[in-house]
Amino acid sequence: MTASYYRLIRWLPVAFAAHVAEEYLTGFPGYAGEISGHAMDLPLFLGGNIAFIAIMAALVGWAARTRGATANFWLLAWAAGNLFWNFVFHLVLVLSFDRSSPGLVTGTLIYFPLSLALWQATLAERIVRAPMLIGAILLGGAYMGAVAAFSIFHLGGL
Repeated sequence: MTASYYRLIRWLPVAFAAHVAEEYLTGFPGYAGEISGHAMDLPLFLGGNIAFIAIMAALVGWAARTRGATANFWLLAWAAGNLFWNFVFHLVLVLSFDRSSPGLVTGTLIYFPLSLALWQATLAERIVRAPMLIGAILLGGAYMGAVAAFSIFHLGGL
């Protein structure tokens, strides 16, 4: 039995906020500066994450209100990037730098299982079709990759 999709999506901004709190309390901005060689200012870290949580909440509201495929696609893409691929990002950091990554605990204990439950409910309740879900997951991966490349590692000098 799967959890209800529309009940699960209410937890997405909460999970995101918990993850940002873990990153803040365990020093992710400093860690990011150490591994990338580019300082991460606290206002940028908090401001960006607060904006991203607000976008998540707005997408949850849109999806819950309309229950349409378009709204749910964009919510699933945003959630994939900010939850599932963020978990993968922290795991890759651990493997690449042979040290713990601030954010790995909530990524592992909340983001990964919540993503799997969300995708299972999405398919079980036919919120979107499998190809659309796969597209949303891939788009989320591209988004997370861009965030990491440009805001943490300053690819291209940005």
